[in-house]
Amino acid sequence: MKSSLGVKNSNGSASIEYVNEQSTSSVTSDNRKVIVFNILNAAATQLEELHGISDAGAGKNLMHLTPTRDSEFISTGAHQTPLTTLPNPTQLTLQGLLANGGISPAVLTRSLLAYFNSLGYVIKFRSYNFGVLKPTGKPSDWINCCVHYGGENAADSDQTRMHLQRELQQQAISGHISVVAECGVGGTTFSTLWLRLLTGLTISPAGSTKDSNKLAKKSAILRDLELEYRLLQSDFNPETLLSNPRFHDEIQAAIYTLMSHWPANLRLPRFAGGMMFVAPLIAALQRNDAAMTNKMPMQGNIDTTRWVCGDGVDIAPVLRLLPSSWTFRVNRTHFAKSRFSCLQVFEQGIVVEGCGFGGLLVLAEELGITQENIISVLENACEQHIKQSTAAQDSNAA
Repeated sequence: MKSSLGVKNSNGSASIEYVNEQSTSSVTSDNRKVIVFNILNAAATQLEELHGISDAGAGKNLMHLTPTRDSEFISTGAHQTPLTTLPNPTQLTLQGLLANGGISPAVLTRSLLAYFNSLGYVIKFRSYNFGVLKPTGKPSDWINCCVHYGGENAADSDQTRMHLQRELQQQAISGHISVVAECGVGGTTFSTLWLRLLTGLTISPAGSTKDSNKLAKKSAILRDLELEYRLLQSDFNPETLLSNPRFHDEIQAAIYTLMSHWPANLRLPRFAGGMMFVAPLIAALQRNDAAMTNKMPMQGNIDTTRWVCGDGVDIAPVLRLLPSSWTFRVNRTHFAKSRFSCLQVFEQGIVVEGCGFGGLLVLAEELGITQENIISVLENACEQHIKQSTAAQDSNAA
């Protein structure tokens, strides 16, 4: 299979595009057989000591590299961007696992996309990078086309949002299965802030950690941010939130802008982002309804893992803010009987969501793939990842 690399320049913003040449018939014969995986990457580096409130990263001064490295792993099968400092290894991390014993959702997302390709689906990959390094590396042969937008320069955020809007609208026009995911390190702090302001309730901090110390720090940050906001605005106002980087991250801004300008006659993409997407989606829907202009499509879906609703977390007050025509969908597949503990811990809510994994689980189930097949695909990915990580460590030691 041939591949080519091009650097595109549109409206002053460069993007990296990789194309694996496939037969025209396999790409265009049935647009319903095309899955475009779009991922929004950002890191809330405006939050001091980000590593102290989130498990979704490699550690101090490394958190901003996680979105880039996750997109690289999904698209190429390896981390291309090196860590600037190496964290102290543990028995778990030497096996390629997270410090909490789980496996990175990026590994599982990649395995599901590859499996979809084996079933005949053409896979395209798009990353939109807001203030984080642009991913690099040649994509795997089963990815038909891979494009990376944006980059480390935060000034490109407006341009990256334009790329996102153009891409998603074109995918809708083409009839592709369009999935929008996110890797936003620290972003759940802001999504929780928005949801508290929307509901008036003291909603528990959402996110990647169960660590009591990190949760306490996160709660304190949320309390201070809410007090700071209330000094400026008494009610929920997205313009106030978006005008100050202390009250939002780039992913919220991108989703809010996207939905505020989405054509009423176009089918929406599948949002695979849990609470990270719920808050800006609700804000944009309320804005459009109040303005009585640019009416939103009648139906929309937010797909995520059922672990978002774990530990007795009551998300009903939040979901009631969604229009009745919208659906909040979670996966049914159960990991408790997996032979891998790094999958079993998902059932404990230790790893909640990330890199669109929950959305792809929902899509797999919708496509008729059985729980047994899904678990088998994920277990094979875990086994291969652990073997490769362990072999790499043994090689380095030698």
